[in-house]
Amino acid sequence: MSAIAFLAPDPDGYALIDIRDSDSAQPLRAVFPVSREDFAQVVAQTEAELGPRWAMLRTTPWMQPLISAGVYLAKAHVLSLAQRIMHRSPMASGQLADFDLEHPVAAAGRIDQDALFDTPAFGESLADLIQLYAQQRGALPQDAVARKRLELLVHAESVGALIACEMEHAGLSWDESGHRALLREQLGQKVSDYARPPKLAAKAQELAIALQSPGLNPDSPQELLKALHKAGFAVRSARAWELEQISHPVIQQVLDYKKLSRLASAHGDTWLDQWVKNGRFHPHYVLGTVVSGRWAAYGGGALQLPHAIRQVVRTQPGRTFVVADGRQLEPRILAAISGDQQLQQAGQQDDLYQWLLDSKLVSTRQEAKLGMLSVIYGGGGGASGAVGAALTRSFPAAMRFVEQAAQAGQQGAGVRSFLGRGCPPADEQWMRAQRDTADEGSQRAADAAARARGRFTRNFVVQSTAAEWALVWMGHARHLIHQAGWGELCQQVFFVHDEIVFECPVERADQLKQLIQHAAMLAGRTLFGAASPRFPVSVAICSNYAEAK
Repeated sequence: MSAIAFLAPDPDGYALIDIRDSDSAQPLRAVFPVSREDFAQVVAQTEAELGPRWAMLRTTPWMQPLISAGVYLAKAHVLSLAQRIMHRSPMASGQLADFDLEHPVAAAGRIDQDALFDTPAFGESLADLIQLYAQQRGALPQDAVARKRLELLVHAESVGALIACEMEHAGLSWDESGHRALLREQLGQKVSDYARPPKLAAKAQELAIALQSPGLNPDSPQELLKALHKAGFAVRSARAWELEQISHPVIQQVLDYKKLSRLASAHGDTWLDQWVKNGRFHPHYVLGTVVSGRWAAYGGGALQLPHAIRQVVRTQPGRTFVVADGRQLEPRILAAISGDQQLQQAGQQDDLYQWLLDSKLVSTRQEAKLGMLSVIYGGGGGASGAVGAALTRSFPAAMRFVEQAAQAGQQGAGVRSFLGRGCPPADEQWMRAQRDTADEGSQRAADAAARARGRFTRNFVVQSTAAEWALVWMGHARHLIHQAGWGELCQQVFFVHDEIVFECPVERADQLKQLIQHAAMLAGRTLFGAASPRFPVSVAICSNYAEAK
């Protein structure tokens, strides 16, 4: 018998714990109150005795005191995250209201059983949580395979939320003095929040002269674009990715300024004062708000650390980073979800791109990479398009799979990931724009919108499943680390897309590397069974994060 333990606020104290059977929701013990002082100890004891799945509306406020006290929860069911998944999943057997993860303010009052399809007021009382859990269980698919997948997604997302809390608490080791030195070298002396640092101000002046635009504010996209046009550069925007296509000394000056300005605004002295404490960077990770299942971060730019900044991400003596990166992840995911046997065969190799080379489907590894990405993303002009066409002939099932997802998107339909995360159908405004095409201009706009949405859904089915694999990978790694008794020594400290950063003692790094690679294998089998493609993981052991790339 598996148990679920509900954590809810106690109106007369701190917390209430209600332990029930996971399937029937029948009580296994009487509800008992817990004081703030005894909370961590009681939860730890319950975890040791029953190993329940801990159900909570959100991780706040429960995880912070538990992590501070060193309490480990193996399993969780975060009801708010589960509600978003169940609301959007086309695999769910019943319609559930959405949960506002973007503005998670609990409304007063109880959930009304008779208003299941209305927007409920999600309270946090124990009765509310139990009712919400029962509704979510009731909306699981009847089909056993679909039910197992959707349950796995909810559980993986919930454990991911625990990992996010643990990473936020641990923080990422940061060389504050090195960061200050970098800022002084690149920007000059520290200035007020509203002034340009000296070296950045000098570059702004040089750029104004080069573009013959006195008084130019290069931080204004409109002013910069106007100055570029005046100087004879026929660009559509002043974005870096477009300017990088032009080889010209003045354009290089613009790019140099943008890079330095980004350093000053995104990772300057103010950022350092706000986000780095006692030699650790503590970002706040956010789950459930990105439709594909990828994580976001609130403040701090945690998911966008440029190489210049990574060089100040350093461990203390005796400690090291173990940086693990899923190799060629998306093509392997496509092989698994499409059932393309030829691509699955390629995915059994350590280097999928080398297999394509050896099979003479491509001439270079770069062609293999670009061609495969053109298959997945739907791009592909020029050489990459030709290679993509060759790969399409070799992997017809994979191509059909992503083409069907693209067609669904173009028609306004929704798609889903392997485990059941849903990409919602287009809204009524989009559908109306597709129908109301009375003239050539509106037809072109509708066609462009349809193609863009098709590219998005084409990529969604692969990218969202890759995000699921990464969640399960992290969950397995976390469990294995705990089982090995390394929880206090080895910690996950950073995560971005398909890259995980751990920190551990130098002498433990090789063992941790093997554990992480084993966790990647387990993640593939957990999602796709014994026929799973190989999911090799590149692992770098280094004391400086910049050396991992």
